[in-house]
Amino acid sequence: MPEALSADALLRAFEIHAASTPDQTAVIAGNATLSYGDLDSRANRLAGHLQALGARPGVFVGIGLNRSIELIVALLAVVKSGAAYVPLDPGYPAARLAHMVSTAGLDLVLSRSDLTTLFSEAGAKTVVDVASAEGNDPVTPYATPDDSLYAIFTSGSTGQPKAASVFRKGFANLLNWYATELSLGAEDCTLVISSPSFDLTQKNFFTPLLTGGKLVLDDGSNYDISRISKLILDHGVTLINCTPSVFYPLVDAAASGSYTALASLRFAILGGEPISIPRLRAWLEHPNSRAEVVNTYGPTECTDICAFHRLHRENLDLFPFVPLGKEIPNVTVTIRDEDLATIPDGQLGELCIAGAGLGGGYLNDSERTTRAFALAGGIYRTGDLARRLPCGTLEFRGRADHQVKVNGFRIELGEIEIALDQHDAVREAVVIAKDGRLIAHIKGDTSAAALKEHLATRLPAYMVPSEFHFTETFPLTPNGKVDRLALAESNTSHASSKTHDDTLTGRILTLWSEVLERPVSDPEANFFDLGGTSIHLAVVHVRLRELTGRDLAITDLFACPSAKTLAAFLSPQAPAATSAAQDRARMQRAGLANFRRPR
Repeated sequence: MPEALSADALLRAFEIHAASTPDQTAVIAGNATLSYGDLDSRANRLAGHLQALGARPGVFVGIGLNRSIELIVALLAVVKSGAAYVPLDPGYPAARLAHMVSTAGLDLVLSRSDLTTLFSEAGAKTVVDVASAEGNDPVTPYATPDDSLYAIFTSGSTGQPKAASVFRKGFANLLNWYATELSLGAEDCTLVISSPSFDLTQKNFFTPLLTGGKLVLDDGSNYDISRISKLILDHGVTLINCTPSVFYPLVDAAASGSYTALASLRFAILGGEPISIPRLRAWLEHPNSRAEVVNTYGPTECTDICAFHRLHRENLDLFPFVPLGKEIPNVTVTIRDEDLATIPDGQLGELCIAGAGLGGGYLNDSERTTRAFALAGGIYRTGDLARRLPCGTLEFRGRADHQVKVNGFRIELGEIEIALDQHDAVREAVVIAKDGRLIAHIKGDTSAAALKEHLATRLPAYMVPSEFHFTETFPLTPNGKVDRLALAESNTSHASSKTHDDTLTGRILTLWSEVLERPVSDPEANFFDLGGTSIHLAVVHVRLRELTGRDLAITDLFACPSAKTLAAFLSPQAPAATSAAQDRARMQRAGLANFRRPR
């Protein structure tokens, strides 16, 4: 791994490996593999083609691909060309893709031939099929450390997503810390299960290739505990990076086998949500575990990670909470008051970031950049409340605004409220986050189904509330504002807590209640309307296979979203799934596509 932040720090080590071990496997995605030599050759040809189309430093190129061999080729090619890349999720609503293409000025998008129309209609002038593009090796020099490497879109309080850009020097600093701190090398295998559009994913695409390791991509279309566990076992995966809510089910599923399914892991890098020690203790303390958990903290605007804390069996109880830890090299974290004056250790204030990780701000939005970045002082204001303990460790204490994290996604509740207000029948909307789900409180004469359909054309699936409650009044604070705390503390579930009978339907309802951590009693209720995500469904999938002894496909559960229909499907006399049910299952999977790829 390069020690200096040189202009080609992201490429030199990879190209050395490609030249010295060209036949070594670099990337695996499903049944497809690509060697270091072939990956470098394909990336060079595509980079030459991109340069011929105008790719250069300062130009942003969209990449509209899911986890695949072609995605890695595209990423390396854009970096080699000198341009910066912008991940575009093909599953996003057309209106959101159009906004992203326009905001980032993406004339050029790399994708697949079957997605050409999608991105052309979103505004891209040129859509290149990565699988068939050919060109000469790039001839222009690499970009400088001060050029942008990528821009990631995050939720925006004004109702539109914003694109935060990252410098090459900041990313090189991140990778240098990542590889050095964890001693990553040729024997390591990294599994990527998160979305290409997630900031935490980026370092996991590049670090294995810079250290001579192996990169394995989960190319599945949904979150499947059995499939991911098998990938870890089959490939001897040593590192996985995801949100805690995605990782817990993998640990729970491995418990019955004495955690042998996770025995190869050296590191579970977790971020985006607070970590629960009780959910991980039995695994970390088991003889079959050699892993550490690394709690990572940092905003997209500051190159993913600015602080970290390593957890292992010897220090699980060192603090009564899981700390943010201490800064990575060349990054400075300070705690400041409202006037941006630094405050003493132990006092609560806003966490601010400076140093090598500081990004370039929001594309084509100087006003928002000025608000978030105190440019004169060279710092980024996170909006997170924290304090520094006497030992130097940082403790997270929550948000200072209405931004939340749900399943690892950073969400501005205001963006959802603005989208709801655009529905003709909605007079007022307030959205809160509670127990890991989004809940919308609505003044208006409409239905949850109508609002979900409305939001599906405007927001990613992970931003669509799982619950809708209709009211004529909102509780108010003494100064006349909506009392969000009172809403959060109100009873948001209409389900009763009655004891279920021992029928299969009753046992399914009991299982749902346990997984969703709330009482569920209606056998005809839709699992997803109750707040279930595909992560929850993956847990139900594993538990149902244990309960029934049947080798179920997770797609069967999508096709049977109520306890009643699921019990009927599982009964010995159940007929084969109808084409209509299969069509509904495909639509449900598409609607929850972003939950299976938590970011």
